[in-house]
Amino acid sequence: MRVVKVCRACDRIIGEIELDDLTNANSDPIMDIVGNVSYTLCPGCLNDMETEPKGVFH
Repeated sequence: MRVVKVCRACDRIIGEIELDDLTNANSDPIMDIVGNVSYTLCPGCLNDMETEPKGVFH
């Protein structure tokens, strides 16, 4: 069964994933599945919501 991946922040359709692929070790830990829709964050929203600083200051 195919599941549609949708960004939970901007509601953009990211793609599709086979339900059997969710059981492997490479599955996304922040993915929530509701019916035939999988809610996760797209790379753009994930980058915008990143809270750790990118630079290291001494």
